[in-house]
Amino acid sequence: MTNEILIKGGYGGRIEVRKGQLLEIVNVEGEQICDFFAFNCDDVSEYLSPSHCRAQLNSVVLKIGDVLVTRLYNPIFEIVEDTVGRHDIIFAPCDPVRYLQGFGVTDHRSCRTNLAEVMADKNIPYAYLPDPINFFQNTPVMPDGTIEYGESSLAKAGDKVALRAHMDAIAVGSACAMDLVPLNGEQLTDIRFVVCDE
Repeated sequence: MTNEILIKGGYGGRIEVRKGQLLEIVNVEGEQICDFFAFNCDDVSEYLSPSHCRAQLNSVVLKIGDVLVTRLYNPIFEIVEDTVGRHDIIFAPCDPVRYLQGFGVTDHRSCRTNLAEVMADKNIPYAYLPDPINFFQNTPVMPDGTIEYGESSLAKAGDKVALRAHMDAIAVGSACAMDLVPLNGEQLTDIRFVVCDE
């Protein structure tokens, strides 16, 4: 059984993944960041937490075999395939405040508002929306502790990350809306979520 959605560049989408199923996050045209959020299907107050992942993994670099955890330290996904090898688990999602303070721009789409839109039926207060894992984002931590910022994603067309679900989950993706620095290459493009039985 296979189910999939196409998340248009600058927008968000969601799909349910059952325990034991695989979720493929596919970079359709290349260089597009996917802000990735996930929630326990049975209790959305339990969600994928980058800070808890950093503590559990003792690392800011993701690799195949890493188990991603929720704010309760429960496993939610495991990385089983990765054709890129460069992702980010530090940055908050772009949001209206970032666009206003950093660029003087209002009414710009953002990953936090995309998350709010696609999870609106779950009634999560905006202030309590979680931070993402930014798949395909090229912002490495340098030896002196600084973060290299502004480089385009290394993902090519068709590159993907595959995750095995450790619980029934709602997976949310935002095809990052940031187009004021070259993190997503020259234009915003699509992300595909594919769910299948292993």
